[in-house]
Amino acid sequence: MSQANSVLTGMPGLLAALIATELLSRSQRVGVLIPAAAYARFESLVRRISLRRDPGISVGRMEHLSSLENATGAEAWHFAPSGESAPGPLLESLRAASIGALNLVTTPYCGGQRWRWILPGGEPIADSSPVMTDFPVKRSFRTTLTLDSGHPEDIAQEGVLHFLSTLFDLKTEIDERTDDLFEYRGLRCLISPSTRVNILRTEQAAAIITAIADRTEAGDHVVAGADSLSGEDFLERIGDIYGVSLLPLDGKALFSRQLTAIDALLDRRLMNFAEHLGQPDREVIEHAYAAAGMASIPSDLDPAEFDDLVKAARQTQLSEHRALDSHASNPPEIRTTHSGGREFSYSTAGNGGEAVVLLNALGQGRKPLSRLTAHLSPRFRVLSWEPGGLDDSESEISLLDHVDDLATIVKREAPAGVHLVGWCTAPKIAAEFVLRHPDRVLSMTFLNMQVKCLENPLDFDTPYEIDFEALFRDLEQRPSTASWISTSLTSRGSEPDLDGMMETEADESEAVLATMNRDLRIPVLRPFRDANSTIRFARQMTDFWSYDVNNVAGQVDVPVLLLASEYDRIASPRASEWAHRLFPRARLLHAPGANHYFLYDRADVVARMIEWFVSGDGLPETSDEHRSPAALNSSVETVGSHGAEIQ
Repeated sequence: MSQANSVLTGMPGLLAALIATELLSRSQRVGVLIPAAAYARFESLVRRISLRRDPGISVGRMEHLSSLENATGAEAWHFAPSGESAPGPLLESLRAASIGALNLVTTPYCGGQRWRWILPGGEPIADSSPVMTDFPVKRSFRTTLTLDSGHPEDIAQEGVLHFLSTLFDLKTEIDERTDDLFEYRGLRCLISPSTRVNILRTEQAAAIITAIADRTEAGDHVVAGADSLSGEDFLERIGDIYGVSLLPLDGKALFSRQLTAIDALLDRRLMNFAEHLGQPDREVIEHAYAAAGMASIPSDLDPAEFDDLVKAARQTQLSEHRALDSHASNPPEIRTTHSGGREFSYSTAGNGGEAVVLLNALGQGRKPLSRLTAHLSPRFRVLSWEPGGLDDSESEISLLDHVDDLATIVKREAPAGVHLVGWCTAPKIAAEFVLRHPDRVLSMTFLNMQVKCLENPLDFDTPYEIDFEALFRDLEQRPSTASWISTSLTSRGSEPDLDGMMETEADESEAVLATMNRDLRIPVLRPFRDANSTIRFARQMTDFWSYDVNNVAGQVDVPVLLLASEYDRIASPRASEWAHRLFPRARLLHAPGANHYFLYDRADVVARMIEWFVSGDGLPETSDEHRSPAALNSSVETVGSHGAEIQ
């Protein structure tokens, strides 16, 4: 790249994209020092904004940087969430590169954080290193909540858009489980009715920041709107548009009124939204506008304009959700191969990138994996495989046969190595595969892992596992009951798991979170579609339960990420916790409020976790147990990784 005029670092999102577009409109060369996957998303956002603003802007003047080699004298822009600063190693690198000026820009939910609630504590990974001051020019900018009409890119979900996207995600999940909960139940939000919600158009914030940077040598600036909505008005307006009653609740009131599980999940995912509320002093606001060369403060974001922006954001969210489901519903490319004299099929999606093999649970079809495939395929080449052996036309298949099938796929499609992602029963297949082919596996992600073993029973089998073990033992003695079992299970497939007789709102809330998505109620009963498939599945599960992962886990020398879901009634969260202690290079994450089908309900979150674990973007250097495959497999770091967050 030619000499950069400006360098962007940190967690660039919507605000950064607008600033980058302004810099590009001035024919500047803009370098972006972030991980490659994050840059691809950011470049797409800048391109979309520039086309909307001025198709003549040359996005080609913006390039991805892996070092600061061509940044001498450039102006640096570092973007971080409110309350954070640039990490020390990055500042050292900028100083060593003789950066001409440093601009520190912090904004609520910088770079989009709608999935970060799943990290421990629900907080983004941060570096609290002190900010050095020995730059020729140093400015800092802090914004209140920003708002735009909505963008499909996750990294654009800053400010109020984070609140809106989080609300949309949660409401959609609940609506996909039960028809009418929000027709008679509201959502409590830890926002005081009297607090002030200061909102500024994102485009206006970018214009003020760039104007101040053009005119001043130094200073600290708060960029905010002139006025604000009350917390009560803010929630009422959004609730009317999203079709849910949002109830303000002062944190002090929690002593007398408990949040339900759904309320608490919303609060967890919002990640301390109340901390970003409040109205700055008038003097502080006037100072920023004066520094930008504005004689007077522009008119406020009036309620009608606020409503229009919220409606536009919701429409974008609806369109994206429909597009995802349409993509997930597209028939995959099917390929056929042979293993052990048997013919079997697998699917492939995506045009490039590293290979990820999605290992399905025994007996399951493609539906539970469909959304995850859609989210992963833009970044990875995704191979999906459905363990067979249930059809009359097939021979019966053991767990070790499944391992051989997987070996055939990997040898044919990705001999250089794959990332394995196994759901439910599949992690046992993955563990045995890596023992046999350690050079073919780069990492493994286990989603809601089942570890049940008949020979060495554990004390955390779920009622589901206990009941089916008894059912399958009885079926082995009395095969004639297979038809009754099949009919009994499938007849309940379209029925909701809620009985409508919950004594309290708290009970109802937990029952909803534990309930399966309606899209999956029939597909997950695929093993019981007839008497023969029921018998075959029972034999597969008995064989699966004879395999003891405790005997092999200690020999697995690849990084493993385990996910456990709070309301998983199929595989106990304790199973993943137990397995976490067995695998030498494992990390465990808990998904609050999730159930066994989290990979379908929140496929975007699971996909981003996999991407993060595979690439190591933004992972802090702590102990080996908290490091990524990239960090565990190499101790080499580049300047480009310093201060980078998961985008």
